[in-house]
Amino acid sequence: MSRLAQLAREDGWTQLLCRVPTTLLHRLRDSFTARKLHAPNFRAGRSPRLLGLAHMRIGRNFSAGDHLWLEAVTTYAGQPHSPQLLIGDDANLSDSVHIACLHRIEIGPGLLAGSRILISDHTHGVYTGPTQTPPDTLPAARPLHSAAGITIGRNVWLGDGVCVLAGATIGDGAIIGANSIVRGPIPPATIAVGAPARVVRHWDQALQQWVKPTLLDRLTS
Repeated sequence: MSRLAQLAREDGWTQLLCRVPTTLLHRLRDSFTARKLHAPNFRAGRSPRLLGLAHMRIGRNFSAGDHLWLEAVTTYAGQPHSPQLLIGDDANLSDSVHIACLHRIEIGPGLLAGSRILISDHTHGVYTGPTQTPPDTLPAARPLHSAAGITIGRNVWLGDGVCVLAGATIGDGAIIGANSIVRGPIPPATIAVGAPARVVRHWDQALQQWVKPTLLDRLTS
């Protein structure tokens, strides 16, 4: 009761009583989802969209805000696919996070993701190689194509508006700044920003500080 009383003092009893039925329904929905995914303590906010659960593995203590969209794409335009979407323990996602897997996306434990984030390992159509999709094909009718998977390490923080695309590898402890686009390798224990994302700082273990990369680091990266 102390927690309820605290919420009532902060927002008023009217707001609290309006939330209770919705919260109870969410908890019931989450318990069934957790059982299906074998993901203890799974929590999601309003209006989640979860597709292809049989092709997902999600760890303990997964938490997401409103409008979560997790999809392991098993078929599109009549083409079957065999995706693998793997998310480790203690993932904490904000509102409107979209993770779409056609091939393989592996996310280590401890992910912190801001709002309006896209993590997708595929495109509509093929735009490299000998056989490419012509522009007169309707975009929605183009076959899905994954050039490479995505790997995100442990304890990674993705800022608001980040896009992580096919071929991205983000090392343990990395931080990706808001509105950045990641499409290649980001080393562990670095801060990267921009489109495409570039390293602007790395963790110096001896100094116990985030420091700017040296000229040699820039030339060899």
